[in-house]
Amino acid sequence: MAQVATVFEVDQQVVQRELATLVFSRVLSDNPMTMVRAAHWHNLLDGLGLGLPYFLVHDLGLLLTQPIGTSIKVAARERSLRIAADRGHVKLDAAQQRRMQGYSDLLVDLARSELCQKASSSNLQDELLAAVIAKVIEPVQQSVVKKGHNRKLPLTLPTYQDLEPAHHLNSAVVEEVNGVLATLVEARTRVRVSLEQVDLDTLKLLEMFKGEGGLGSDGADLLDLYRALATPAAHDIANFSLDLIPSVLETKKSSGVQTFSVDGYASIETQGNLDSLLPSELAFDDDLFDRRFANNELFYYGREKQDTQKERLHYILVDASASMRGLRTVFARGLALALAKKMTLRGEEVWLRFFDSRLYERQELSSSKLRVPYLLCFRSERGRNTTRVFSELERELSRLMRENPKEVVVTFITHGRCQIDSRLLESLKSKSSLCGVFVTTGTEVQLDYLDKLNQHYVIAPDILADKSSRKSEALKILEGQA
Repeated sequence: MAQVATVFEVDQQVVQRELATLVFSRVLSDNPMTMVRAAHWHNLLDGLGLGLPYFLVHDLGLLLTQPIGTSIKVAARERSLRIAADRGHVKLDAAQQRRMQGYSDLLVDLARSELCQKASSSNLQDELLAAVIAKVIEPVQQSVVKKGHNRKLPLTLPTYQDLEPAHHLNSAVVEEVNGVLATLVEARTRVRVSLEQVDLDTLKLLEMFKGEGGLGSDGADLLDLYRALATPAAHDIANFSLDLIPSVLETKKSSGVQTFSVDGYASIETQGNLDSLLPSELAFDDDLFDRRFANNELFYYGREKQDTQKERLHYILVDASASMRGLRTVFARGLALALAKKMTLRGEEVWLRFFDSRLYERQELSSSKLRVPYLLCFRSERGRNTTRVFSELERELSRLMRENPKEVVVTFITHGRCQIDSRLLESLKSKSSLCGVFVTTGTEVQLDYLDKLNQHYVIAPDILADKSSRKSEALKILEGQA
């Protein structure tokens, strides 16, 4: 009885079928490790539910990772095609030649794009690269995606070293690949347009904030990456975020050094008390000592500062209801991302949650995990119910104060008609500092609780519509979050 491969093993028949498709590959490399990496892209896409032919993933991936003419070239696998023809699996007639030449022309066309030229020199992470491939073949997904259980490929070098794919070829694989080639050639323009729709700023932002742990390789993370590249609104958010990020990256965590005589020495400073003066400074004659003292050129011991403050938590709430469409979404999410980055750089704990008629899953962010794809492409599912949202927030803060007291700063970004019950607001204020950012459709925000907030900002439509004003206002908010 034949054994069925489990999800932890590879299915040898599937592996042989996929390797056989390389006969029709048109991007050649002398390094067998490129095949191993292409197998990893193939496996990532398969986990996303996009079972693409291995040769297609291999070719598109190499175009996005290596420049043509140096490490790779676009050409036919002549030896493999001759072996396949001699064995009777491939008929190199006029129709077959047209399909393969059309596919080569498509690859050359894609290689000339700005995306391929920039991506091949920027070393994209594998997860992001798999998402780009998924976006490029979006117009033909229904025709080229293969279904099936356990289509994973091995990631071991001996599998691909000295590989001759024609030895695994059969008539079924040839028929399948010819169908894929015909679809790609017919959809050449749509595939090229799909590639051009990949926003370079979004790609830059995702790569910039991949973090130490990468962008994530599970299905949810890959799906968010794909959605971020395929959603036009995400591109505007990414562009706005990149306008704010340079100022945020200047943020530094305080050194924790003081000059008064408490605790031990921690550093050498240019300011301090005379009892902390370095002994070597007393070696100067009186005139030089007086001049150095007047010019603040003397050196002092800085003393270690004991941290007696409570742990600080910055809680960011972003309104994702229908009232926050268009530029309001761009402003809210771009600001939230920049604010989260600023606070994590300062070493503070950051929680982020979207809300509409309820609070969505809490995202615990850090400098190595900002969940940028999730923030860019999150979609609301319901209407709005601010009473329920802030009541749930109040219960969560109450539980937090009982179990693990922290200094909490809540920043909520919403529209200009966000009503909050006065008693509920007082309860929230007793547990946290409250900052409201109101992105409004009118010139004024008429809410009776504004003066009760610790801070509040109103973003009027004229500010929102002007790119320079929008950036300036966002930077003011970021600077105000001490």
